[in-house]
Amino acid sequence: MNKLFDYMKIPPFCAVSNTIFKKLFYDNADLNKTDRDLFTEQIDKIIWAYSFKPETINIKPYKDEEREYSEIEIIEVKLLTVGKTKRMAEIIMRAIPYPMLLVFTLNNKIQLFTAHQRTNLADPSRNTIEEFIFTDWIDMESLTDKDKRLLEGLEIKKLSHLNYYRFYSDIVDKLIIYNASKLIDGYIEGKTAAEVKEIYDRVVEVDEVVKSLKLRVKSETQLNRRVEMNIEIKRLKMRENELLRELTN
Repeated sequence: MNKLFDYMKIPPFCAVSNTIFKKLFYDNADLNKTDRDLFTEQIDKIIWAYSFKPETINIKPYKDEEREYSEIEIIEVKLLTVGKTKRMAEIIMRAIPYPMLLVFTLNNKIQLFTAHQRTNLADPSRNTIEEFIFTDWIDMESLTDKDKRLLEGLEIKKLSHLNYYRFYSDIVDKLIIYNASKLIDGYIEGKTAAEVKEIYDRVVEVDEVVKSLKLRVKSETQLNRRVEMNIEIKRLKMRENELLRELTN
């Protein structure tokens, strides 16, 4: 059994444990050859592990003008090799029209994917996938303190039971805070996931600019331009450190 599910302490009556055959995606997801090869060569098995719905856990459905969260799924994807998990997640989430915690597994490692969904106003039978929030690979045989904080926080009884939107949002928020906490000493406390994500996104943006500048420095032949770029890199690193301090305050 996946050790993640042990941490989550999911009620046994939420278990589904059905195989989702790849043919479902071949027939319904409009895959090109590259995507089909991705599923064929890198995925061993897809399992519909658990389903949270009013019949299995006492949480109310949620519906507004943009969203309908009547149930939440946990889908486990057992991989043969490390691959393009983000692309796989996009295909699976578009083909199965429910909010889900998508769990990729390979040997002793897991990677978690989430994404809020909105009703596609042009085609109500389809959902629009919002931003993916996902972790790096987590080694379940060598958990860090931060890994344990995340996994322990995903225990079902610790998630909001107000409605399925809040229930799922709690999962997403815990991934956001975990990802940002990996950038600092300690674990982020006392900030909302929205506040954390705003700072985290700015850190990532600054870091990407720094990486780009470092590549340009290597190929720049003019000394004065290299000096200018190195000065800009130092300025950006200072800004990045300021943002990281905001996460701890």
